[in-house]
Amino acid sequence: MKKKYAVWILGGIFIIILYGIVDPDKFVFPKCPFRVLTGLLCPGCGSQRAMHQVLHGHFLSSMKLNPLFLPGIVYAFVGAIISNFFPGTWPEVRHSFYGLKAAYLALIIVLVFWVGRNIF
Repeated sequence: MKKKYAVWILGGIFIIILYGIVDPDKFVFPKCPFRVLTGLLCPGCGSQRAMHQVLHGHFLSSMKLNPLFLPGIVYAFVGAIISNFFPGTWPEVRHSFYGLKAAYLALIIVLVFWVGRNIF
């Protein structure tokens, strides 16, 4: 079990170093297939540059690039911390904040954001 965590931690460190060093504006990262095909922004467009900004401590710049990125990362991180380090409280927290209703709410937020960012 510890080996699995070590692999995830090392992979995360590698990605953080990669995104911290390599500037997505100057390096060729994969293009968004949705944007290439339609010319419209998807909900994830700007996330690579937003990650780069977060890793450099520029949280407001990150929010300008993709307003859902930072709250989504915080939401996922909190869920991972609670489920791994507080397993006794996880079932209650999961039911209240990570259950089916939360998934539907997240879907609605993403869809409204997707449409809104292409209209305005």
